[in-house]
Amino acid sequence: MAGYYDDLFRLCGFEDEEIEKERPRIEKTFQKLEITPQDMKPAEKWVRDNHEVELVGVRKVLGVWMRELIDLIMAKEEGKKIAYFGFPSIGGLGMAIATASDNVYCGCPDVVLCHTVGQIFNKLNPLLEAGEQNGLPPGHGLCTLQAIRTGALAKGVIPVPDMVMMSSYYCDMGSKNDELLRERYGHPAVVIDGSMDSRWGEFPGYLPERVEFLGAGLDKLLSQTGEIMGVDVTREVWDKSIAVSGQLFAAIGELSQLMRADPMPISVAELEIARFLVTGSTGKAVSHGPEAIATLSQEVKKRVDEGLGVVEKGAPRIMVFLSPFSDASIAHMIEEAGLAVPVMLMTAPLRMEPWQTTYNTRGTVKAEVEMKVGIYHSTYALAQRWAEVVEDFNLDGSIWGYQFNCRPLAQPSHLLPKLVEERTGKPTLSLEMDYYDSRSYSAASLRTRVETFAEMLRARKVSAKV
Repeated sequence: MAGYYDDLFRLCGFEDEEIEKERPRIEKTFQKLEITPQDMKPAEKWVRDNHEVELVGVRKVLGVWMRELIDLIMAKEEGKKIAYFGFPSIGGLGMAIATASDNVYCGCPDVVLCHTVGQIFNKLNPLLEAGEQNGLPPGHGLCTLQAIRTGALAKGVIPVPDMVMMSSYYCDMGSKNDELLRERYGHPAVVIDGSMDSRWGEFPGYLPERVEFLGAGLDKLLSQTGEIMGVDVTREVWDKSIAVSGQLFAAIGELSQLMRADPMPISVAELEIARFLVTGSTGKAVSHGPEAIATLSQEVKKRVDEGLGVVEKGAPRIMVFLSPFSDASIAHMIEEAGLAVPVMLMTAPLRMEPWQTTYNTRGTVKAEVEMKVGIYHSTYALAQRWAEVVEDFNLDGSIWGYQFNCRPLAQPSHLLPKLVEERTGKPTLSLEMDYYDSRSYSAASLRTRVETFAEMLRARKVSAKV
């Protein structure tokens, strides 16, 4: 029997047989989300306006997110143990926990909700407002990503977890909000602590104590997961999860390479929904992600071979840190201004010298990798990595879209552009924005500054040819 949501699910890559099979779960999910038949046509228009659904791969990637949403909301009712982690997260931990047992749901609910309730239904406001009414009031510089999780729990949209991984190694706001939710709902929390303090200019060096401190927290997580969740993240499970995540990253790497073409073949909004499957989802990203991204890569390669693109050939090429999680219209606004965005820092291959680790636990080995990558090292390391990508991609400039209510991103709001321009000679626009909530930072509100920056970059390209 046809449902009012069938056309939307087809738009998200579902076959009729799967829709029919999933009807009970879909309808329970929509009931919790308060999604009605009246929401379907606006959702279909929102998806068509913001995603290249003529590409089968885009529809498949959207479908992975939709399946993950259903799994998240139904996890408790279906008898699964539930573990949540926050964003940003040290890669591989959630994947390892999810790999350890079929009876576990492990994911980042806030990221899943952004990419579905936001990017597919355009209905995040009720969750944001519920978060603001339940501990995270507006006007206090509090993280809107945390407000989404807080609101979803308060409204009973997502289940109360059995365990939370509190990530204090990067985002102080995330761990503080986790403490609030732990007190409110009573679930256990494992704190993974760290420090972003370092001397300016220290990177790529780092104090051994930083590896040991962060590594001890990661080892503690692996140990306490067994005690709390009843699953054993053995060395075999750990190695298997690394292999699985490697498949996903390989598929994303192939897609990222194709984005280097001129003209840029697809919007950065499509690269974003593919890349952050790894971050938000440890379930359907594993079972459906590689095939979805491979399909998209094949279609993108065809566009590259035919010389097709979404911006004019020769357009100024820039980098961004992230593309907005919940509102892809902001990415399209940047492209409509005449800027190609072939790379996000989070998709760029980084310069990594080979080394032989001297550490012997899974936690300390992982912590050492994170220090060498640099994102969790310091503001200075982040700026150096940014400058390297500008050089390696031969970009014309970049946009440092800093999350105004995120201290690790707001702190380098002026330091990073200054360092990058001094090192590369390429300008960086420091753009205050919000990756998760576009109520105050919409595409329209950001357009004037982006268009002015784009005009400057075009003028520089003309001058360089003279």
